[in-house]
Amino acid sequence: MTTESTSAKKRPLLRKLLYAAAAAILLGSLLASYMYWEANHLRFSENAAPAGCVPRLSGLRILVLSDVHTNLSLLEKAAQMAEQSKPDMIVFLGDLYTDFMRATHAGDYMKQMKRLSSIAPSYACLGNHDMALLDNVERILKAGGFTLLRNSAAFITIPRLNNAEFKLVGLGDVREGDFFPDRCMSPLEFAEDSSMPTIVLCHNPKGRELLDGYRWDLMLSGHTHGGQIKLPFFSTPLLMTEGETMSSGFYPYKDKHIFVTPGIGYMGPGRFNCPPEINLITIP
Repeated sequence: MTTESTSAKKRPLLRKLLYAAAAAILLGSLLASYMYWEANHLRFSENAAPAGCVPRLSGLRILVLSDVHTNLSLLEKAAQMAEQSKPDMIVFLGDLYTDFMRATHAGDYMKQMKRLSSIAPSYACLGNHDMALLDNVERILKAGGFTLLRNSAAFITIPRLNNAEFKLVGLGDVREGDFFPDRCMSPLEFAEDSSMPTIVLCHNPKGRELLDGYRWDLMLSGHTHGGQIKLPFFSTPLLMTEGETMSSGFYPYKDKHIFVTPGIGYMGPGRFNCPPEINLITIP
């Protein structure tokens, strides 16, 4: 066999490999473009809580935001959507910034947080990324009109619901060692006769595992980003970590309930089949 004939046989194979590489690059580029597009198209979602999950608060409307991750444009869109939602209260569940990025444009974030807090009384807890930029995050929340609950509680009255009252607890982040429920929650043995509903703000839903000894009814969490990438025919989102099984939506937990929002921002290349959301929760 001559050298020329060997080379001639290799050319079609080389051409096929080049075509395959070009197709892979094109598909990869299209997928990356779509993931970026989806990650930057915020959705407003209305979610009815399970019946009886929080006693004596029927009709309460809570607007839930979480995980901005230094995405100011999505925070602006969230504020625009919130202005039309007429909630009784607004909660922010942490991770305003991403910890390895510079905390810049604080004034712009303050402006958007003020827009939100002008709509309804607003409360916040801290996420794991907030801890590395704590001074700036606390300053933005305070200037933005949010009450920061860091292992502390507030007693809330809702005039629209005949002055219904409940306890709102905000916990620090589990991963960052800032989680102290004993400072603000009632142990079960001392709370058997308490009828006041309790709603917990906890950035990471894993915090539920450390609250079995305390009295509460509903936990609101973020952190998971909904898993960010949900592939067809796979039950578990691709980017779920820490063995977490709660990606987004309502979940029963013993005799309680947990709501996990997919959040506003994202980490990495983007989202797939898991759009960013702000959530309006209504207690039935």
